[in-house]
Amino acid sequence: MKKNNSTIIWVIVVGVVLVILFVLPKLKSPNQPGVPNTGVPCLVPNVSLTQHIHPQLTIDVDGVQETIPANIGLGACERAVHTHDDTYQIHVESQDTRQYTLGDFMSVWGKTFNRDGYNLETTVDGQLNQDPAGILFKDGQQIVMNYKKI
Repeated sequence: MKKNNSTIIWVIVVGVVLVILFVLPKLKSPNQPGVPNTGVPCLVPNVSLTQHIHPQLTIDVDGVQETIPANIGLGACERAVHTHDDTYQIHVESQDTRQYTLGDFMSVWGKTFNRDGYNLETTVDGQLNQDPAGILFKDGQQIVMNYKKI
């Protein structure tokens, strides 16, 4: 009887350890300490992507192109919207069916669309867009944010 009880206890202990090691890390929440709540989820390791697209973003300020930094959205967790390098390519690698927007990217980056002393004109594939935050990302699209001094 003692042998059966110790076997059951060991099975429970091993089960709890496995849950702690393999399940809890996958349940990372965007609201955990040290991870800002941007509304864009963290990717869960070992879960397939449902979407993988690459829009391009260019930001010009008075005719001077700004660099979009590498590793936006990478750090405490890997966000569904992020950059890997400074090539102006945004990566949308999501595990859900949500359509991500330029507003989502700016939130992950920690930036706003407003700049003091500047007007913003945004185009998508050469067409003027009046709602930059609402631009739905599509693969290969060219987004240009053009800031001009007032």
